[in-house]
Amino acid sequence: MGRLLAVLCAAALGATLTATASAQPRDTVIVGLLGEPDHLGPGFSQLAVAGHVNAALFVGLIGLNADLQAYPRVAAEIPTLENGQWRLLPNNEMEVTYKIRPGFKWHDGTPVTAGDAVFAWEVAREPRTGAIAPDPGISVMTAPDPATLVVRWRERRAQANIHAHAFLPRHLLEAQFRENPAGIRTGAFAQRPIGNGPYRLVEWVRGRHVRMHAVEDYVEGRPAIPTLIFRFFPSAAAVGGEEVHVNFTGAGGGPQFESVTVLGLVFEHIAINLDSPLVRDRRVRQALLHAVDREAIRHQAGWVTEEVAHTWLPPRHPLHNPAVRRYGHDPESSRRLLAEAGWTPGPDGIVRNAAGERLELVFMTTPGDSRRERTQDLLITQWRAVGIAARKDNPANFFEVLGRRQFGHLAMFAWVLGPFSTGWDIWHSSRIPAEANRFQGVNYYGWRHSENDRVLDQAGQELSDARRVELMRRQQEIWTEELPAIPLWFRNTPALVHRNLHGVRPIGIPGGFTWNVHLWTWRP
Repeated sequence: MGRLLAVLCAAALGATLTATASAQPRDTVIVGLLGEPDHLGPGFSQLAVAGHVNAALFVGLIGLNADLQAYPRVAAEIPTLENGQWRLLPNNEMEVTYKIRPGFKWHDGTPVTAGDAVFAWEVAREPRTGAIAPDPGISVMTAPDPATLVVRWRERRAQANIHAHAFLPRHLLEAQFRENPAGIRTGAFAQRPIGNGPYRLVEWVRGRHVRMHAVEDYVEGRPAIPTLIFRFFPSAAAVGGEEVHVNFTGAGGGPQFESVTVLGLVFEHIAINLDSPLVRDRRVRQALLHAVDREAIRHQAGWVTEEVAHTWLPPRHPLHNPAVRRYGHDPESSRRLLAEAGWTPGPDGIVRNAAGERLELVFMTTPGDSRRERTQDLLITQWRAVGIAARKDNPANFFEVLGRRQFGHLAMFAWVLGPFSTGWDIWHSSRIPAEANRFQGVNYYGWRHSENDRVLDQAGQELSDARRVELMRRQQEIWTEELPAIPLWFRNTPALVHRNLHGVRPIGIPGGFTWNVHLWTWRP
């Protein structure tokens, strides 16, 4: 399984970009983004905006290009079974060996070593750091010498050779990590990180921007743009007349801009808390989906570039199943399913069960996101038409509530999926966050399904691409029948790029807007 790239994103439409690039010298590019990172550094944030900024500061072992093909970055080459660097061992274990490419350095001049990757893994394994937990399939990582990284897997894992292992500067952070692990995420490094990528951080003005300068001796080639600025906006409307050359906010443009559609791997959906008796019956969940007109809501709420989702894997994903069950807008089917599940209309039009309980659901999303809040209103209206009541409750600490599974019934957010993900981290029952596992899973839904678990386990360990596709098609058939979540749409992000800026080829994953920022150039 490719490691889940789990993040929550927001986008809005409607503003107009009026500024031109002429006011800014051509040694600078300003990138407009919605929102602002909470933390910088690999593995410390689930926000997509942090991923886009981090991609200019940090480089991992393996990268992905615009065609979602893996290529070596800090790794000298991609390990394969053929070159002997990926070995299958007894007891279903594996060992993957990477050689570190010479020339990569931290921005203080210290060489990047295999030990820095081992250290990043150790930081991620320690819950007190607040870092995103590493793939549990990895049993141990070692660095027999500074140029060799050995990753031992306790089980077979598809695409283990292109796992995106990160690096952290051991020489700067190890003492702090041993003394106070929590300080790694909240201390000076998180506010002013020293990376190993094509740009180094100059300043982070909270609420405004991050400024970076090109690394003169960067091993992949000195960036052509000396200064890179990430400008943060709370909404597209806030862009106004601000100078922006690469605009990922969803705002409108002018004649000096060209539109580039980012075919994303972003799954907008509504998580269902399956621990609640009100939604435990899958017929209720199917009724919720049949009740809504997603095409109408998509247009009314401003999701103008999105595509209605019928499963959780986007059409661009190599494991997507185009033949899954589809739930059209069918209020009569909703009413029938509710009746079959024992819910009948009460005097106020809201259905009740045999105990007299109303089917009333608490529905949360990220506060301040105008499109999501508008979507909430429209969904609540359509559900009420079939006898389902829902009320909004959008907590400021949405991610904390979600991560601890403390939401009542429904939670709207998005996953940014990895191009090789099988969703094991999201949908496997072993990944339900709980106190016992220190809330380190992301199956916020509480979905438990034995066949689903078995198929995900097999798909994650299957080295044959054809067999893995077959398994994941079955998984999506199970998913669309059981509906642990309500699929809404896949988000295709519109990007506006100044017509004289060349080389911008965004892809729809965290860091995918800026994966090749060192190759951007101004041209007449």
